[in-house]
Amino acid sequence: MLFNTMKLNSSGFSLLELLVGMVIVTIGLSAAIPSYVRNMRQGEVDRYTQQLEAGFFGLRAKLGQQKTSCTLQFDSSGLNNFVPPADLVEMTNYPSRIECCNSDIEAAGQSSGCAYGPEIGVLLAGDSSGMERDKIIRDRSLRLLNREGTPESKLVEVSVNLATYELTPPGTSTMSEDLLFLIRSSSSQEQRLRTRCLKISGTGTVLRASWNSLTSSCVK
Repeated sequence: MLFNTMKLNSSGFSLLELLVGMVIVTIGLSAAIPSYVRNMRQGEVDRYTQQLEAGFFGLRAKLGQQKTSCTLQFDSSGLNNFVPPADLVEMTNYPSRIECCNSDIEAAGQSSGCAYGPEIGVLLAGDSSGMERDKIIRDRSLRLLNREGTPESKLVEVSVNLATYELTPPGTSTMSEDLLFLIRSSSSQEQRLRTRCLKISGTGTVLRASWNSLTSSCVK
């Protein structure tokens, strides 16, 4: 008799218990999902900011090695206004956004001694062939980002404060005003995401931080 009673009492959850459990799970998910999405969106912004920072360090190193001076040209649409990275800082389809000059370019047959950054490697490769040509193109081409068209680049927006910025070896500038990039998520649904900033001084010092819209400054 006792065995039968225990069997009846352990036959499963009641409908009320199942409903209570579903409510608890639903409440937990409703709180966790927005936080997860927000962290994911912020991660996209942070990764692209890091890519832009790493790209500038790479460009600066190449300028020092090649004794090259470059002028960065930014489209007016992104001047103090957020636009997709492809419209402002990526150069595969817009090589004229960076023009560089040195004696090697002149020796390669460019009478002005200047050429667009992404095309410099091809120019200097000359009649080389095979792996050697590929290496010259890769090592001598100049651009602001090492990798363009990344997944993050399609999920963020970028703005810049200057229309042009001049760089001289080894990646310093004669310009008195700092170059400032702002990077934010292109998702307009989330208002609590941080806008990141990348500030490049005339001495080549790079500061990656958060943007404070109240003080219009980068804050670590």
